[in-house]
Amino acid sequence: MMESDAEILRVALPVKPEAQALVGCSLREIAFLRVFDETTGIVGFGECAPLAGLHRETLDEAIEALEAWIDGACDVDALPPSAAFAASTATEMLDGFGTKPCVAAEVAGFFAGTAEQLRGDALTRLSQFRSVKLKIGRASLADDRALVERALEVLPHARLRLDGNRRMSLVACTQLLRGVDPHRIEYLEEPLADPRQLVELSFGVGMMIALDELVVDPTDEARALREYLSRDGKLVSAWVLRLSALGSLDAIRARAAEAGALGVPRVVLSTAYESSFALRVAVHLAATIPNARCAHGIGTAALLAEDSCAPAFPVRGEVAGDALPTPFAEAWS
Repeated sequence: MMESDAEILRVALPVKPEAQALVGCSLREIAFLRVFDETTGIVGFGECAPLAGLHRETLDEAIEALEAWIDGACDVDALPPSAAFAASTATEMLDGFGTKPCVAAEVAGFFAGTAEQLRGDALTRLSQFRSVKLKIGRASLADDRALVERALEVLPHARLRLDGNRRMSLVACTQLLRGVDPHRIEYLEEPLADPRQLVELSFGVGMMIALDELVVDPTDEARALREYLSRDGKLVSAWVLRLSALGSLDAIRARAAEAGALGVPRVVLSTAYESSFALRVAVHLAATIPNARCAHGIGTAALLAEDSCAPAFPVRGEVAGDALPTPFAEAWS
């Protein structure tokens, strides 16, 4: 780090009890990076929050890598993805990223409960969204079907995104979706354990596909498969970009450009149950990506019992593009 000082703040934000099974922990451990340019006096921040099951690195490993980067021992591109996301956000803020308001970002509603729970306050909250994401493949086929049917009934204005996290077989997923109106389903987000069967699934049920795990997977095999599935945008309507699992902001922009070059109409930005600072970073990043004009997976602020800054709650289906705040403003020396 030339002519700059940096420091790291490690925190643990409690996850709401009802969201802990979904998030996978009761405390969301996060390291915030602060970079100060001694020449200009400008300060930048980044959030590093690897999540077990998504990131290969632990938070301890990511912090160790950030410390090496601060000491000048490596470049941003050599950092683990979650650390690269934090470091690049902080350094781009020194150059003006996020320092001024930008256009608001549309948000997809998110519901991880059951059909019986889709009522009252949950229903009121979801009514503001044009796209709503449901989790499938975690319960029985009967319960999943009940959830989909309930959502289609009580959210007539919305199209559904069904995310199966590669938990389902082709037979089970086809059975689940039999008879469901394809026009009400925005896309199926990689529901199959074997992604090579996505073509058969899409043609069998008449629904479009969004790629998620294949987009993050760095292997040559995954790259070849996502290119095969995505070419010309006839099967795949979106790539889901898990920001901190891809790395630096430039790496995320490059993956978005890769999708566009293959003919995929849009990219959906998504976080990993991070704090509202990362959600607000996503809003500013979406404003810089031409094929990111859609509803994004950044409506998760309500899952945390505490936050790093003012919670990024959607209002009328959008998260405002306010200038990036200082996370834990009172904690920095």
